[in-house]
Amino acid sequence: MPPGASRSNVAPPVIIQVVGASGSGKSLVIERAVRRLAARGLAVGVVKHSHHSPDLSGKDSARFAKAGASVVLFASDRSFVTFRGRTEDLVPALPVDVVLVEGYSRRTFGGLRLRMQGPGDASAALVRILRAAPLRPGPTRLKVDGRSRPVRGPWRFVAYLLRANDVRHVERED
Repeated sequence: MPPGASRSNVAPPVIIQVVGASGSGKSLVIERAVRRLAARGLAVGVVKHSHHSPDLSGKDSARFAKAGASVVLFASDRSFVTFRGRTEDLVPALPVDVVLVEGYSRRTFGGLRLRMQGPGDASAALVRILRAAPLRPGPTRLKVDGRSRPVRGPWRFVAYLLRANDVRHVERED
């Protein structure tokens, strides 16, 4: 890295976890929060916990995972889905300003954790989420090897990984 260049000015996302029984209003609160946070210009990610796995038996993605891939990323031009990865590793590395986690009542991810008792808790929970989230998006540019890059998608992810692993210099080795 050139002298004076910063490793990363990109902070990890704010993580807000919403837990509670089925029907307690978790999805309602998250939906409302996403709308309000996106209106601020923030990039928002949502992780939804399910007790059911997607049925991929016989599909290529399942075959790759069974063969030993650590992570399988199924991607199209419009979206992607990952299979087999540790959620606790993925959540803080998402390239967004805020991650809303629905569920995982027996696991914590750091940050704010809200327990919903019923739909009547929705307004108070939404207020707490909006207060915990950043007021505006993080930096929009990042310097990588002396070149200015937009802090979106993969560059934000790379910046977070470098910062999280205290990497000070990256060099290509042929």
